Amino acid sequence: MASFKFALPLVFIMGCNSPAFSADDLPFATQGFFEESLFNVTLKNIWMFNTGDQLEQAGVGEQRAWAQGVLLDYQSGWYQDTLGIDASWYSVAKLYANDNFAGRDLVRDANGKAEGFNKVGQLYAKLKWGEDKKYAQLNAGWQQLYKFGILNVTRSRAAPSSWQGVSLVTQWEDLSARGAWVSRFSERDEPEKRRFYTLQSGKPIDYIVTGDVNWSPTKNMRITWLSGESQHYLQRHGLETQFSMPLGVQEKLLLRGSWYYNRGLSEWEGTRGFNRSARHLFALVGYQYNDIESGIGWSKTKAPLKNGLGSFYWHLGKNTRGAFNSPADGEGNDYVNDGEQMLYWYGRYKFSPELTVGLFGNYGFGAKYQDTALTQWEYGGYFAWTPKMIKGFSLFAGIGPSYSWKLINGKPWLTEDKRTFHRAKGIGGTVSMEYKFGLLN
Repeated sequence: MASFKFALPLVFIMGCNSPAFSADDLPFATQGFFEESLFNVTLKNIWMFNTGDQLEQAGVGEQRAWAQGVLLDYQSGWYQDTLGIDASWYSVAKLYANDNFAGRDLVRDANGKAEGFNKVGQLYAKLKWGEDKKYAQLNAGWQQLYKFGILNVTRSRAAPSSWQGVSLVTQWEDLSARGAWVSRFSERDEPEKRRFYTLQSGKPIDYIVTGDVNWSPTKNMRITWLSGESQHYLQRHGLETQFSMPLGVQEKLLLRGSWYYNRGLSEWEGTRGFNRSARHLFALVGYQYNDIESGIGWSKTKAPLKNGLGSFYWHLGKNTRGAFNSPADGEGNDYVNDGEQMLYWYGRYKFSPELTVGLFGNYGFGAKYQDTALTQWEYGGYFAWTPKMIKGFSLFAGIGPSYSWKLINGKPWLTEDKRTFHRAKGIGGTVSMEYKFGLLN
């Protein structure tokens, strides 16, 4: 077993030098189905750790996990320029995991024991009409829906998550629209295909439906309206904007913003996140000069919760993952508590086309629990390296401390006099190597 653990990272670094083959060599014609196929292999080696003591009272200590992922992605060509099939197989091996590995979401938690897993990540049929900027495509089956309306998948772990359902994407010149109906979800750290349930009572949620409309008249402007709901449970609307204004040959002013509104429906229990409704607003002003970019942002959340600290809950129920494009979803803390405001800063410098280095910081204030003011913050740095000499290879590493409040029974742990709270602190980090190559020309 030990040799297996060390062999995988070695193969990952060395890559695959076996020659690719071409579907054009087939002795029969399939009218584009096999001839235009793509088959990609992605090797992902990820180490994650978190020394935070926020859950110390619940017996959760430092979290560490190391995993190797192998992702096989097949995309067929279009039969008669109309029909096709895509499929993905994900395999994750556990290289290391401590007692509290589950918090890193890298490997399967089998009754407290860390395990690797295998699964069919994607398998869907596809149908399309039209080409270029005037087209429509219908997919049916298991598929990744990345930042798709109010739905999302995670791609930062050893294996991505995926949804079962039907999706439609269409575009007409500068206007595009997407819609999806889904009934099951497979998380990033397990092979199971799970139904949706309400958070407290565990009632089944049969489906989630969502859609968005995007208008992008120029490459410097994008406006997206999104909406959706989980059946009889939670409804969400949102507006996302992004603008860049040239100030000179190498200068740009950056403006970004997002607004989200949650409303509980007839089955919403109001026991987690907020009573009946919640709002989150984020705005950012940035500046880009040649290879340097920086910006400062602000957010505010309103999410009242009776007898607790409310927060903007952005998923859609148990076994779901919602889209939330705001830096208030921080690397270590979430700055979405009722009444909380957040100040955010980032800066990055592109030393070369291959190397980018960045810094960031978040500071949250304004939230109160039992009239006790709560504050939290974090900061950190990272680098991303994509060497041209190794096509398809990338290396990312990031680290930073975070400070929040300790939790007891899921609520902020206040001091006896309730003048302040018990401070939680820790350091989190990630090292991720990825190598992607194709086996079909």
